[in-house]
Amino acid sequence: MIIDSPANILIIRLSAIGDVINVLPSLRLLRTHFPKSRITWLVEDRAKEILTDHPDIDEVIIYPRKKWQSNILKIHTSLKVISEALSFYKKLRRNHYDLVIDFQGNLKSAVMNLITGSDNRFGFGKGHCKEFNYLSTQCHAYPVGRKIHRIEKNLSLIGELGIEPLFMRPELPVTKENKEYISMFINNNTTNPSLPIILIHPGTSKFGSFKQWSPKNYSLLANMILEKYEVNIIFTWGPGELNTVKEIIKSMKYKALPACKTDSIKQLIELIRLSSLFIGGDTGPLHIASIMNIPVVGIYGPKDPITYGPYNGKAIVIKKDIPCSPCRKRTCGDPKCMTTIIPDDVFCGVERLLLHQNTMTLNTQS
Repeated sequence: MIIDSPANILIIRLSAIGDVINVLPSLRLLRTHFPKSRITWLVEDRAKEILTDHPDIDEVIIYPRKKWQSNILKIHTSLKVISEALSFYKKLRRNHYDLVIDFQGNLKSAVMNLITGSDNRFGFGKGHCKEFNYLSTQCHAYPVGRKIHRIEKNLSLIGELGIEPLFMRPELPVTKENKEYISMFINNNTTNPSLPIILIHPGTSKFGSFKQWSPKNYSLLANMILEKYEVNIIFTWGPGELNTVKEIIKSMKYKALPACKTDSIKQLIELIRLSSLFIGGDTGPLHIASIMNIPVVGIYGPKDPITYGPYNGKAIVIKKDIPCSPCRKRTCGDPKCMTTIIPDDVFCGVERLLLHQNTMTLNTQS
């Protein structure tokens, strides 16, 4: 279905950071074809920062799910939550969107679709969404095959608008203040700021802890890199992960650094932008590095990298051929898909990427 120059567009992708990142190429394509349209993005509070001040977005509407869930059962805040929710839904309705594009594809986004009252609601068809979401949309995309990268799946939805679904690298803007903050950290804390930076992100969200490689393995891997190459290794971390990073660094033979505290995801984006290589599991930071075309070594276990892996030509995925992987489990008592990956496996991937970079120098002092 072709829609000519919609004046008011709503994108729905509520969470999480990696999933929001995977919609950004579709946003870039949408903005390119509809330069005069007003584009609004509906997102949950935990993923809002990636969209704040984005040049392709006119407005970001925050769906404060976490805040409402924590306060709805409290006597002194429940009425306020109900009032806020009613105002929120009324705003969605009165904005009169000419086009709603639902990249989320579940019950939550289905509710949002219907509340808008738009006559043009696009989403994924039966078999490609969850919780009967397709009943809330009128125009459906049916991506070819179930094993398709999330970026390509999202682009297929844009294709239903009559736009050729070509990948366009999105922008991830960072303020001057954030650039200066990261630059100061590197200049003041690295022995030689001119050396290439390798970022290692050992953490995962609590929800995805089963995807985490062991701290000991990260320590051994970092030693192997520093044994051979003259680089700065910086371990990035999120909430609750600093102690793990300190544990890794303390057990190392060579010097590595914990990253500075990143008060915003924009600061992390800038740190990633300055790196020559990113190493980590299936997390939001990995997808940020990938979309920025930073060389990536991804350590994958339960998730299928064909669908959830890094999306650039400078990426190597380390994954073991385990009969039970990939899987859809949320917990696992014996995650062999991760424990059977050893530091040598990942180091081989690192070397393959470093050998293609002229900026890397062999460590002659080891």
